[in-house]
Amino acid sequence: MKKTNKFIEVFSPTILETKVPARFIKIINDTGDDILSDDRKSAKWDWSHKLVGKVNKEIQIPVNDSDDRAMLFKVMRQACLDYLKYIISKNRAYGWNKLAGSNNIPTLANIHLTHSWIVSQYAGEYNPYHHHTGDFSAVVYLKLPPKMQEEFDVEFTDHYPTNGLIEFMYGESSDMRSDTIKFKPEVGTMLVFPSYLKHFVYPFYSEGERRSMSFNAHMKI
Repeated sequence: MKKTNKFIEVFSPTILETKVPARFIKIINDTGDDILSDDRKSAKWDWSHKLVGKVNKEIQIPVNDSDDRAMLFKVMRQACLDYLKYIISKNRAYGWNKLAGSNNIPTLANIHLTHSWIVSQYAGEYNPYHHHTGDFSAVVYLKLPPKMQEEFDVEFTDHYPTNGLIEFMYGESSDMRSDTIKFKPEVGTMLVFPSYLKHFVYPFYSEGERRSMSFNAHMKI
């Protein structure tokens, strides 16, 4: 699959918008289906006590197959590496320069994944403004309610659409600049951003599940 990285810089912190392979989505969804459909397994892998979401279930992602796990990790780490290399090219990689020196080029070995989890969200549920830990954070969209696009079509006729969207916020509102940006979720899309960047997930009202995966990572030498 051809990589289509798109770097969004409407305000100072950069957001990387890219796509993950179909196999990635299938592995995570198969794991999620197995755990989310079983109350005992959902309780075993519950991660909601570590998170702020007002949502149905938030669970860790136990992928046991070593080949599947290696593929997932490579995609996740590569996205973070792509992000870091872009920031280096813009001379804004202050943390990396402090850690490794400005002459060192990072590789996948310099990206350490810490936590990953699934967010299973239904009508009326939401994620309040929050930030993550580490250097990099990401969200990957896995499932949308069957009639979510119809809700989007109606919502985007409004002057300020929000239903089901993720919104990032940075800094204060002032003349000739934006302090927020919103993204419409699409299955297969991954957004990578600095972990300190605050974000909010708005509620929606369509019947069905809005499922996403999040993860955190940090730089290491």
